[in-house]
Amino acid sequence: MPYALSTPRITLSWFLTLGIVVTTLTVWAVGDFSQPMSDGNDTDVYEYVGYYFWKNGTLWPFPHLNLNNNQTFYPYGTNQTFLDWGFERDYWYAFCYWLNGNRPGPYIQFYFVYSLAVTALGSFWLLRNRFPAWRLFVLGLAVSVFNFYSLFKFPVHLNVCIGHYTILCIVATYRLLADMLDRRPVTLSYLILWATLHVLVLSQELGYVAGFGLAFTTITIVLTLPRLKPNAAWAGAKDSRWLWTQNLLPRSSDRGWRLPLASAGGVLMLALWLYLPLALQIVLNARQFDFGDVVPSRMWSHPARLLIPYLPPFDAIRLDYQAIFEDSFETYGQSRPGFWLVLAAVVGGWSIRRRAALWLPIMVMLTLCLLYHPLLLPTLKIFPWFAFNRHGGRASLIYPVLLSLLALHLPLPKNRVSLLAMSALGILMLIEWSYPYSRYLTIRRPTLPASFFRYVGIVQNTPGEAILDWPFCTTGADGPTATAELCPHYQEQNAVFTFRRFYDKKGVGQYFGRLSTAQIEPFRRDGWPRLLAPNHIFTEADWQFLDQFLRKNDFAGINLYPDLIRPEQVRQFYARYGQPVAETRFPAAGRVQFLKLR
Repeated sequence: MPYALSTPRITLSWFLTLGIVVTTLTVWAVGDFSQPMSDGNDTDVYEYVGYYFWKNGTLWPFPHLNLNNNQTFYPYGTNQTFLDWGFERDYWYAFCYWLNGNRPGPYIQFYFVYSLAVTALGSFWLLRNRFPAWRLFVLGLAVSVFNFYSLFKFPVHLNVCIGHYTILCIVATYRLLADMLDRRPVTLSYLILWATLHVLVLSQELGYVAGFGLAFTTITIVLTLPRLKPNAAWAGAKDSRWLWTQNLLPRSSDRGWRLPLASAGGVLMLALWLYLPLALQIVLNARQFDFGDVVPSRMWSHPARLLIPYLPPFDAIRLDYQAIFEDSFETYGQSRPGFWLVLAAVVGGWSIRRRAALWLPIMVMLTLCLLYHPLLLPTLKIFPWFAFNRHGGRASLIYPVLLSLLALHLPLPKNRVSLLAMSALGILMLIEWSYPYSRYLTIRRPTLPASFFRYVGIVQNTPGEAILDWPFCTTGADGPTATAELCPHYQEQNAVFTFRRFYDKKGVGQYFGRLSTAQIEPFRRDGWPRLLAPNHIFTEADWQFLDQFLRKNDFAGINLYPDLIRPEQVRQFYARYGQPVAETRFPAAGRVQFLKLR
């Protein structure tokens, strides 16, 4: 090892400091922990999925979800497979929801803090005793709170900004690779931990996030196993007891291996029980759908974005890189891990250029991600779990960890010139950390007014199992109703179905990440696209159809959005179903009035 490693006491000090810094900066960035998150967009979906998980999940004899019901698409019903699952997040939300008396709360904010803390501390701990503690401190910050793609995805795309297990899976695989190449003994307890992380990635977003950890491990195994000498991993072990006596946890005697081994095995079994049945259920259900009529995605990210620094003159806020690169921009920080990190990775990678087995898996993974275009160059789709990956830019989540693993090998300064270069790199790092982080702090997020909670309380206490949002929104991000056919006000209403988590009623509309033609056929059959058309004038036959629909099914009332329909139609709703008994504003959707039918 070319570095002077830190003493255990110093390592612990850096470790604890990292935890404090990451937690403090994340709490500061999140800001509001006083109420549930809501912006009328994708942010609401992740809380809703947690609510749905609590309402429809069973744990015994193994975790299972009720996916076919009419809780949305009421009264027709649908399959809920393509909700934005993140099973650990959903367990977290469901438990907090139950603990708080079946009420929504700021649970996702705390989960994000937990996620970044686990990412930073877990990466540090996995690589301890292999690199100096100060380097691992920098790595912990780079892959967590200063992973700006992840930070700026919060909370609107929470599904692809929570990546702690995937990042730890990559780090753990890299440590295993390095230990085997360096002929370090690999303990059985570590192998169980490594296997456990590969199960835990199933608790994160299945279509994107989980796949990156699995892909890196696959690439590493395929590329490096042929390079390993027989028994190289066990060189130095005096006898087979090495596997049992050298553990991740301290031991008090020669039999001290039993506790860490049993603990690691127990965690693995728990992870398998919690997540594998749910992942299999979603995968098997997804295979039932035909998306042959879905237009293939063309959303990609130009590889040159990797070189854009977080410096004001070159920032994406000032320059329209999308017009330059003709790619698809989704989020600030996309494909931009920081120019300082790219430089550090290049120099660090060059220093180990003769150890191809150590850098080749990283470079192959980077290449597959950077070149990915879902239609023209679907490199990642060599792995079956990326079948639904429709945006190349979402690999940005793992760029910091891949580059940081190379940057860890950055050689120490040997003369004044190299010392000045290292100092300049450190200054660039601090600037590229502080500038986007300070920008994030300026973001102001909407809060729910007091009238909102009074409104949903009235709706909840009104007899009836369902609510009709009018107009309602039934659509998919990547499906046949991405047009205005069943969602004429997509920008305002794509998330209104999520508010049922507050009043616990069934709803007619819903947004899915993917939606098949078969799911919306009942709406087409009954003529809803015509009724939802913004310029459609209701005839008496239309009103009679709506009357019958409300009487035949158990509706408590109507959430009427008066600013989204013609004033004449608003007056007709009042005349037919009565004056509003409550009014508030839903995020994005605007003014909403409750017409009570019971």
